Amino acid sequence: MKTLLQGRVEFVELTDNWSMKVDVKWTKRWFTTSVTSRQLHLKSDFESCALTQAHVLSFISRSDTFNFSGKKSAYSELLLESVETQCLMDSKNASIKLEGKCLIFKGSVRKKDINSLSNIFKLIEMLQNNIDSLDSTTSRS
Repeated sequence: MKTLLQGRVEFVELTDNWSMKVDVKWTKRWFTTSVTSRQLHLKSDFESCALTQAHVLSFISRSDTFNFSGKKSAYSELLLESVETQCLMDSKNASIKLEGKCLIFKGSVRKKDINSLSNIFKLIEMLQNNIDSLDSTTSRS
C-alpha cells in the first residue's frame, strides 16, 4: 500500500458471530474504508438507522455535529452512546448504518496515519461485542 499510489483490497473475514466484508481503497493521500459486518445469529433485524456527519452544521458551530436518521431502538441508542462510535466518526466523511442484520461503516483516514486504519477494525470489533452483549440481554428478557 505504501509503494502504490492507488489501489484497492477486498476481503471477507468470519468470526464466531460476525461476517465482515472489507473494501479498502487508497489514493496518494487517503485510505477509504468500507466495512459491512453481518451478525450471523441475530434474533431479529436491526431497525434501519444511520449516523452521518453534518458538514454544514460542523462548519458553522466549529465542532463535530452529526445527523441521525431512521428508527430509534436499543441498538441505535447503543450507537449514539458508544465511545467506539464517537471514535469511528472522527474519520473523514464517516457514516455508520444499521440495516437488516448488518452494521455498515464508511470513512476515510490519511494515508500517513496507519494507526487510525488499524484502529477502525479494533473499534468495529468492540462495537460488535457491545451489540452481541445487548442482543443476549434482550433475548433473555
